[in-house]
Amino acid sequence: MNIFAKIEHVESYKKVNYYTVCFEGKKSEFADFIDKHECEERISDEYDDIISWLEKLGDEIGADRRYFRHEWKADALPPPKKFIEIDYTENLRLYCMRVSDSIVILFNGAIKTHGIISAQDCPKVSPFFNMANKLVKKIDELMLDGEVVISEDGYSLEIQENTEIIL
Repeated sequence: MNIFAKIEHVESYKKVNYYTVCFEGKKSEFADFIDKHECEERISDEYDDIISWLEKLGDEIGADRRYFRHEWKADALPPPKKFIEIDYTENLRLYCMRVSDSIVILFNGAIKTHGIISAQDCPKVSPFFNMANKLVKKIDELMLDGEVVISEDGYSLEIQENTEIIL
């Protein structure tokens, strides 16, 4: 059975336009991430830091490749350790697709289990890691087919009407 999703705009900042993916009949992936994690006390610092990074990238520095963790085809926040100021004791991850310095597609994420090194081996994170990588692959295909293109000014995505991600 095919699963259908659409790319939706989330928010525009001075330097970055954020998008997300919404599966048919569900809330968007990024909205689900927020709903699951914004009120969870044990990760409040980590959650706040990721949201602050989205704002900082968006308003101040842009989505330069070095600020993202590269996890196979997908990317993730928080940035690598040399850029973060807090100690991530719970290892919250937000998966995304960095399209360019000005365009990021936000997916979903979870808290990585202690003692597990790779996201693929973590029972909590691996579903989000795997889905993010599937979505990146499909979005790359849509871009190659011209159904999703980067605008002429490089700041946004132009998505043909009725374009869907089919998994």
